[in-house]
Amino acid sequence: MNVRFEHVTLTYNNGVEVLHDMDFELPDGELIALLGPSGGGKSTTLNLVSGLLRATTGKIFFGNDEVTEKDALQRGVGMVFQNYALYPHMTVLENIVFPMKMAKVAKDVRNERARALAKLVRVDDQLNKKPGALSGGQQQRVAIARALAKNPSVLLLDEPLSNLDARLRVEMREEIRRIQQETGVTTIFVTHDQSEAMHVADKIMVLNDGVIQQFDSPQSLYQNPQNQFVARFIGEPVINEVPATALREHLVLPATAVTVGIRPEAIKKPVMDTPVLPVTAERIQAFGRDRQATLRLGDYRLITTEIIEAVDQVSLDRAGVYAFNAAGERLPIDWDGKRA
Repeated sequence: MNVRFEHVTLTYNNGVEVLHDMDFELPDGELIALLGPSGGGKSTTLNLVSGLLRATTGKIFFGNDEVTEKDALQRGVGMVFQNYALYPHMTVLENIVFPMKMAKVAKDVRNERARALAKLVRVDDQLNKKPGALSGGQQQRVAIARALAKNPSVLLLDEPLSNLDARLRVEMREEIRRIQQETGVTTIFVTHDQSEAMHVADKIMVLNDGVIQQFDSPQSLYQNPQNQFVARFIGEPVINEVPATALREHLVLPATAVTVGIRPEAIKKPVMDTPVLPVTAERIQAFGRDRQATLRLGDYRLITTEIIEAVDQVSLDRAGVYAFNAAGERLPIDWDGKRA
């Protein structure tokens, strides 16, 4: 099921517009991440998809069916929330069966499907336990199985990993990816964690202040950010940002450029026919297998992941250098122009 928004806005009763002209299409059968900071519009967008909120203007479609005025039940969505919301007095099997029981599915059919879903999410050895006896990861798996039990048109996951510890989050994001690929259900995954989104999603919609900043594949977001917000939000370590005035001697920048963003891996040892910057090495650090150096360019600090020794010059790889104007819009850099 593909999901389409046509010029959707959402305005609260106090007159504040929180989502602005949302116009997009989510492809059928893919896992889409909604990514952005708190208050950016991620969960609000998810709630518009689910039918828990109604659009102020615009239209929402599931496939060719307009669902703008339909509620969550009529849209047939499945939802998994941050707290999983399992019934504590029911066993794992009973929790998974429950939506089918409410839909009057025959007992033998619903039990067979529930067991198949439990196997899919790898809790088939926990069927007789109650949620209180399960780990956080196991509870999440049960919640996903329960959401899938009613054959949802779209599966919606709202910050499903935020209550898990770091190692379990990594494990569960891979499990969510596996489950989505095995079921083929269109899935929308809300997260504020860019690493999580980059690892799990086919495509990512970056939101800020209720506006779509960019909707693209994870690699395209990283390599080809459309604006300063996306360049800053995507990537770890975070992109270096230097005033354009500090680099005009070395790069041919547009007159309106205010800031230059430099990916940490774009700062390398000097290479012929590339811009060379004079630097001083400030600190070299090791984090297990990872290495990074802190360099100083005049008054500005740069982080690089490509240099692990003291240097006094570095080159810039054009693939990871971006110029932005005062509004944060990306500008072209004339890499073949004559340098000062």
